[in-house]
Order: sequence, then C-alpha cells, then structure tokens
Amino acid sequence: MSPLEICLIISVCLLLFVVLFLSILLTSNKRKVKKLTKSINKYLEKGELTKFSTKDDSFAPLQNAVCDLENALEVQKQNTESETKKNTDFIADVSHQLKTPLAGLRLYLEMDNAQNPTEHTEKELQLVEKTEELVAKLLRLEKIKSDTYAMDFQFYEISEILKSILLDMKHIFPEKQFGVVGKSRMRCDKEWLTEALGNVIKNACEHTDNNGEINITIEENERSTIVTVSDNGGGVDKDDVGKLFKRFHRAKNAKPQSAGIGLAITKAIVEKHHGTISAVNTATGLDIIMCFPHIDGYQTI
Repeated sequence: MSPLEICLIISVCLLLFVVLFLSILLTSNKRKVKKLTKSINKYLEKGELTKFSTKDDSFAPLQNAVCDLENALEVQKQNTESETKKNTDFIADVSHQLKTPLAGLRLYLEMDNAQNPTEHTEKELQLVEKTEELVAKLLRLEKIKSDTYAMDFQFYEISEILKSILLDMKHIFPEKQFGVVGKSRMRCDKEWLTEALGNVIKNACEHTDNNGEINITIEENERSTIVTVSDNGGGVDKDDVGKLFKRFHRAKNAKPQSAGIGLAITKAIVEKHHGTISAVNTATGLDIIMCFPHIDGYQTI
C-alpha cells in the first residue's frame, strides 16, 4: 500500500470520527434542550423551578440563566402580591373607618327627611347612598385583585349564562333590543363571570338611546372562547378607549351616576380567568372583547 493510500485512509477515518463526534454532540444537545424545555413548561404550568446545574459544560450557563430568570420572576411575583395585599388592607381599613360615620350621617338625614322632607335632604340621602356603594365596590375590586375571594371553576355553557343576565336586563331596560349568537362551554366561575358580563352589558345599555341594540357574539376555537359585546351607542372618545377599564375613569360621555368602578371590576374578574379584555370603536358603537383561554384544571398561569 502506497503512502498516498495510507494518508487517504487515515483522512477518511478522521473525517468519519469527526462526523460521529458531531453527531453524538448534536444528539446530546438535543436531549438537553428537550429536557430544559420540559422543565420550563413545568414552571409555566405548575410553578416547579428549574434545577441549578453544577456541570462544567457549554449547556450549563443556559440552564442556569433560565433558573435565575425563574427565581427573579418568583421574587417579583411575591413582591407584587405583598404590595397588593398592603393596598387591599389599606382600602379595607379606610372602608371600615368610613362605614361608621356614613351610617350615622344616613341615620340623621333619614330623621331630618322624615320630619321635614325637602329637595335637599333627598339629594343628600342619594349622595350618601352613592358613597356607600362606591366604598363597597372599591373594597370588592381590591379583594378580587388580591385573591381574597376563591374562584370555583366548573364547566358552564356561556350562552346560558348570558341568557340569564339578559332576562334581568330586560326588566331594567325594557326598551333595549338584545341578541346572543354562538355557543361555548368553558371552565369559569359562574357567579363572578355573571358579574363581569353583566357589568359590560349594563354599561352598553346605559350608553345607547332608547332604541339601543346590544348584541353578544360568542366565538370558540381550539384555544379560547371570545365574547364580544357590541352596541350602537356611537362609541367613546378615542382618548377614552384605552382607559375604560381603569379604576375611577369616567368617559367623556359617561352618565352622571357612573362611578368608574364597574368595568375595572370586570377587568379584574376576566384576568382571574387568565383572560384579556379590550375595547374598540366601530362604525356604529363600541365593542368590548373578552378572550378566555382554554386551560386544563391542573394548569396555572
């Protein structure tokens, strides 16, 4: 065998060795990536943290970076929960302090109104009632946001929940026209979702004329249920669209009795269902769009 042939054989063997080595390395990295991906999914679904790697290889820094990120998110989550609880406790304390003087004020006003009823005493009673309602709604909003209320998730047909809401709305707003299109069965807390949807529909009724139309569309796909409440009330000012769900925000065309809490409560309830809510002006009115992801019972977000 000539020296050239020997060199050629050695070169081929080296090439085969390099190819084999790269193949083994690629397979090993694929296995590590798959394992890390599984670990990340466990954190997203169940909150299980990725383990810190003590190995001295090129993949360890990536795994440890993921571990650091998850721990930073947990710290941020705990800080947010702590601040939310402090805010809720503060609101609860203030609400408690307000209830006693408001109750006393109401009592004296009722006595004055019984002995000498005037336009002023009736107006004062209405203002006290409005203040009491505002305090109760504000406390309710903060308790929802801080997870004080436990959610009872079961499977319900959304169209049936809406029909029940509309029965009540027709008594309050008999001149309005209502319509529901579509169906979807999803996991939700029936009581809280009823309040959320009811707030949106009531808001639509209050912002339409006597012949107003409120149409609710339910759309379902593989991943989510989308509920859209549409009205023909002419919409809201473009500067108000992005602020409708903020606490105490009142749109420029809001009714005098509006406190700016109802849609904020709705947003908090939708978010407790891991959903999103948004508003869009249309050619005839306003669309409130609520998107609820389909999540298995064991998953958390």
